[in-house]
Amino acid sequence: MNINNIHYLSHPYATDTPSYGGRDKVEITSNSSIEMGDTANSSRWLFTNNHIGTHVDVPFHFDLEGKKILDFSPKEWIFQNVALVDVPCDGPRLIDSSDLENAIIDSNIELLLIRTGYENFRLEKKYWNENPGLAPSLPNYLRTWFPLLRCVGFDFISLTSFQFRDSGKKSHLEFLKPREDQAPIIVIEDMSLVNAANNIDWVIVSPVLIENGNGSPVTVFSNMKP
Repeated sequence: MNINNIHYLSHPYATDTPSYGGRDKVEITSNSSIEMGDTANSSRWLFTNNHIGTHVDVPFHFDLEGKKILDFSPKEWIFQNVALVDVPCDGPRLIDSSDLENAIIDSNIELLLIRTGYENFRLEKKYWNENPGLAPSLPNYLRTWFPLLRCVGFDFISLTSFQFRDSGKKSHLEFLKPREDQAPIIVIEDMSLVNAANNIDWVIVSPVLIENGNGSPVTVFSNMKP
Protein backbone atom coordinates (compact mmCIF):
# COMPACT_ATOMS: atom_id res chain seq x y z
CA MET A 1 0.00 0.00 0.00
CA ASN A 2 1.43 3.36 -1.08
CA ILE A 3 1.70 5.82 1.85
CA ASN A 4 3.67 8.67 0.34
CA ASN A 5 0.96 11.33 0.02
CA ILE A 6 -1.43 11.04 2.96
CA HIS A 7 -4.01 13.64 3.93
CA TYR A 8 -6.73 13.96 6.54
CA LEU A 9 -10.24 14.21 5.14
CA SER A 10 -11.79 14.96 8.53
CA HIS A 11 -12.03 18.01 10.76
CA PRO A 12 -10.45 18.09 14.24
CA TYR A 13 -12.81 18.31 17.18
CA ALA A 14 -12.87 21.69 18.92
CA THR A 15 -15.18 23.78 21.06
CA ASP A 16 -16.37 25.61 17.92
CA THR A 17 -17.35 22.40 16.10
CA PRO A 18 -20.71 23.14 14.45
CA SER A 19 -23.76 20.93 14.92
CA TYR A 20 -26.83 20.31 12.82
CA GLY A 21 -29.44 22.92 13.76
CA GLY A 22 -26.96 24.52 16.17
CA ARG A 23 -28.37 22.40 18.98
CA ASP A 24 -25.32 20.46 20.20
CA LYS A 25 -21.76 21.16 21.22
CA VAL A 26 -18.35 19.80 22.05
CA GLU A 27 -16.83 20.75 25.40
CA ILE A 28 -13.11 20.28 26.09
CA THR A 29 -12.00 21.13 29.61
CA SER A 30 -9.01 20.35 31.80
CA ASN A 31 -9.16 17.66 34.47
CA SER A 32 -5.56 18.09 35.56
CA SER A 33 -2.76 20.39 34.54
CA ILE A 34 1.02 20.32 34.99
CA GLU A 35 0.96 24.14 35.02
CA MET A 36 -1.40 23.98 38.05
CA GLY A 37 0.91 21.58 39.91
CA ASP A 38 -0.66 18.27 38.86
CA THR A 39 1.40 15.27 37.80
CA ALA A 40 0.04 15.14 34.25
CA ASN A 41 -2.25 16.86 31.79
CA SER A 42 -5.64 15.23 31.27
CA SER A 43 -8.87 16.44 29.77
CA ARG A 44 -12.62 15.96 29.88
CA TRP A 45 -14.40 15.69 26.52
CA LEU A 46 -18.17 16.06 26.30
CA PHE A 47 -20.14 15.44 23.13
CA THR A 48 -23.82 16.25 23.59
CA ASN A 49 -24.58 14.19 20.47
CA ASN A 50 -22.53 11.50 18.73
CA HIS A 51 -23.61 12.90 15.35
CA ILE A 52 -21.40 15.97 15.48
CA GLY A 53 -18.20 16.84 13.67
CA THR A 54 -16.85 14.46 11.04
CA HIS A 55 -18.78 11.28 11.77
CA VAL A 56 -20.30 8.22 10.16
CA ASP A 57 -23.98 7.20 10.10
CA VAL A 58 -24.49 3.42 10.12
CA PRO A 59 -27.78 1.55 9.53
CA PHE A 60 -28.75 1.33 13.22
CA HIS A 61 -29.17 5.11 13.14
CA PHE A 62 -32.48 4.60 11.28
CA ASP A 63 -33.06 0.83 11.47
CA LEU A 64 -33.52 -1.18 14.68
CA GLU A 65 -32.29 -4.29 12.85
CA GLY A 66 -29.45 -2.49 11.09
CA LYS A 67 -25.73 -2.95 11.59
CA LYS A 68 -24.08 -1.11 14.47
CA ILE A 69 -20.54 0.21 14.60
CA LEU A 70 -19.18 -2.99 16.17
CA ASP A 71 -20.87 -5.13 13.51
CA PHE A 72 -18.47 -3.84 10.85
CA SER A 73 -15.23 -5.73 10.28
CA PRO A 74 -11.99 -3.72 10.05
CA LYS A 75 -11.71 -4.29 6.30
CA GLU A 76 -15.11 -2.66 5.74
CA TRP A 77 -13.56 0.69 6.71
CA ILE A 78 -10.97 0.48 3.92
CA PHE A 79 -11.92 1.79 0.47
CA GLN A 80 -9.60 1.14 -2.45
CA ASN A 81 -11.73 2.47 -5.31
CA VAL A 82 -12.71 6.05 -4.57
CA ALA A 83 -14.24 8.81 -6.68
CA LEU A 84 -14.36 12.53 -5.94
CA VAL A 85 -16.92 14.71 -7.72
CA ASP A 86 -17.37 18.46 -7.49
CA VAL A 87 -20.92 19.77 -7.06
CA PRO A 88 -20.52 23.45 -6.12
CA CYS A 89 -23.16 24.74 -3.68
CA ASP A 90 -23.53 28.11 -1.98
CA GLY A 91 -26.94 27.60 -0.39
CA PRO A 92 -29.61 25.05 0.54
CA ARG A 93 -30.54 22.57 -2.20
CA LEU A 94 -30.88 18.82 -2.70
CA ILE A 95 -28.15 17.12 -4.69
CA ASP A 96 -29.59 14.48 -7.03
CA SER A 97 -28.62 12.26 -9.95
CA SER A 98 -28.56 15.18 -12.40
CA ASP A 99 -25.54 16.54 -10.53
CA LEU A 100 -23.58 13.35 -11.24
CA GLU A 101 -24.69 12.35 -14.73
CA ASN A 102 -21.83 14.12 -16.50
CA ALA A 103 -19.15 13.13 -14.00
CA ILE A 104 -16.59 10.54 -15.07
CA ILE A 105 -16.90 7.89 -12.35
CA ASP A 106 -15.66 4.30 -12.35
CA SER A 107 -18.66 1.98 -12.08
CA ASN A 108 -16.72 -0.13 -9.54
CA ILE A 109 -16.27 2.60 -6.91
CA GLU A 110 -16.70 1.70 -3.24
CA LEU A 111 -16.68 5.25 -1.88
CA LEU A 112 -18.11 8.40 -3.46
CA LEU A 113 -16.97 11.77 -2.12
CA ILE A 114 -19.06 14.83 -2.99
CA ARG A 115 -17.21 18.13 -2.69
CA THR A 116 -19.42 21.23 -2.67
CA GLY A 117 -17.02 23.78 -1.16
CA TYR A 118 -19.50 24.30 1.68
CA GLU A 119 -16.85 23.78 4.32
CA ASN A 120 -15.79 27.34 3.53
CA PHE A 121 -18.84 28.37 5.60
CA ARG A 122 -18.15 25.94 8.45
CA LEU A 123 -17.80 28.56 11.18
CA GLU A 124 -20.85 30.51 10.01
CA LYS A 125 -24.50 29.95 10.95
CA LYS A 126 -25.14 29.31 7.27
CA TYR A 127 -23.23 26.02 7.51
CA TRP A 128 -25.84 24.32 9.66
CA ASN A 129 -28.88 26.48 8.94
CA GLU A 130 -28.75 26.65 5.13
CA ASN A 131 -26.87 23.51 4.15
CA PRO A 132 -27.27 21.37 1.05
CA GLY A 133 -28.48 17.79 1.39
CA LEU A 134 -28.89 14.62 -0.64
CA ALA A 135 -32.16 13.90 -2.42
CA PRO A 136 -34.16 10.75 -1.49
CA SER A 137 -33.94 9.58 -5.11
CA LEU A 138 -30.13 9.57 -5.11
CA PRO A 139 -29.47 6.23 -3.33
CA ASN A 140 -31.36 4.16 -5.92
CA TYR A 141 -29.51 5.92 -8.72
CA LEU A 142 -26.20 5.18 -7.02
CA ARG A 143 -27.05 1.52 -6.46
CA THR A 144 -28.05 1.14 -10.11
CA TRP A 145 -24.91 2.65 -11.63
CA PHE A 146 -22.39 1.81 -8.89
CA PRO A 147 -23.29 -1.67 -7.55
CA LEU A 148 -20.16 -1.93 -5.36
CA LEU A 149 -20.75 1.40 -3.61
CA ARG A 150 -20.61 1.06 0.18
CA CYS A 151 -20.25 4.63 1.39
CA VAL A 152 -20.91 8.27 0.49
CA GLY A 153 -19.16 11.24 2.13
CA PHE A 154 -19.43 14.99 1.70
CA ASP A 155 -18.21 18.38 2.97
CA PHE A 156 -21.42 19.73 4.50
CA ILE A 157 -22.93 19.15 7.90
CA SER A 158 -25.62 16.55 7.23
CA LEU A 159 -27.27 14.42 4.58
CA THR A 160 -30.41 16.30 5.69
CA SER A 161 -30.68 19.88 4.50
CA PHE A 162 -32.01 21.99 7.36
CA GLN A 163 -34.39 23.58 4.84
CA PHE A 164 -35.69 20.20 3.58
CA ARG A 165 -35.97 18.11 6.72
CA ASP A 166 -38.79 15.83 5.52
CA SER A 167 -36.72 14.90 2.48
CA GLY A 168 -33.73 14.37 4.74
CA LYS A 169 -35.52 11.72 6.79
CA LYS A 170 -36.48 9.90 3.60
CA SER A 171 -32.92 10.15 2.33
CA HIS A 172 -31.51 8.64 5.51
CA LEU A 173 -33.95 5.75 5.22
CA GLU A 174 -33.11 5.18 1.55
CA PHE A 175 -29.38 5.12 2.31
CA LEU A 176 -29.41 3.23 5.61
CA LYS A 177 -32.63 1.15 5.55
CA PRO A 178 -33.28 0.17 1.95
CA ARG A 179 -35.48 -2.64 0.65
CA GLU A 180 -34.44 -6.17 1.55
CA ASP A 181 -32.81 -6.78 -1.83
CA GLN A 182 -30.59 -3.71 -1.45
CA ALA A 183 -27.49 -3.12 0.68
CA PRO A 184 -27.22 -0.07 2.94
CA ILE A 185 -24.86 2.73 1.98
CA ILE A 186 -23.19 4.26 5.02
CA VAL A 187 -22.72 8.02 5.19
CA ILE A 188 -19.83 10.24 6.32
CA GLU A 189 -21.01 13.75 7.21
CA ASP A 190 -19.06 17.00 7.73
CA MET A 191 -15.86 15.94 5.97
CA SER A 192 -12.96 18.15 4.97
CA LEU A 193 -12.35 17.73 1.26
CA VAL A 194 -10.42 20.91 0.53
CA ASN A 195 -7.14 18.97 0.26
CA ALA A 196 -8.58 16.04 -1.66
CA ALA A 197 -7.60 15.47 -5.28
CA ASN A 198 -9.09 13.47 -8.11
CA ASN A 199 -6.35 10.84 -7.94
CA ILE A 200 -7.21 9.23 -4.60
CA ASP A 201 -5.55 5.85 -4.18
CA TRP A 202 -7.31 4.69 -1.02
CA VAL A 203 -9.26 5.93 2.00
CA ILE A 204 -9.35 4.58 5.54
CA VAL A 205 -12.19 5.57 7.88
CA SER A 206 -11.34 5.11 11.56
CA PRO A 207 -14.42 5.14 13.86
CA VAL A 208 -14.53 5.17 17.63
CA LEU A 209 -15.52 1.60 18.50
CA ILE A 210 -18.47 1.94 20.83
CA GLU A 211 -21.18 -0.39 22.11
CA ASN A 212 -24.57 -0.05 20.35
CA GLY A 213 -23.12 2.62 18.08
CA ASN A 214 -25.61 4.15 15.66
CA GLY A 215 -22.84 6.44 14.45
CA SER A 216 -19.37 7.46 15.52
CA PRO A 217 -16.82 10.25 15.27
CA VAL A 218 -14.27 9.28 12.63
CA THR A 219 -10.81 10.24 11.49
CA VAL A 220 -10.51 9.81 7.73
CA PHE A 221 -7.16 9.27 5.98
CA SER A 222 -6.59 9.33 2.24
CA ASN A 223 -3.60 8.72 0.04
CA MET A 224 -3.14 10.25 -3.39
CA LYS A 225 -1.67 8.33 -6.30
CA PRO A 226 1.78 9.45 -7.49
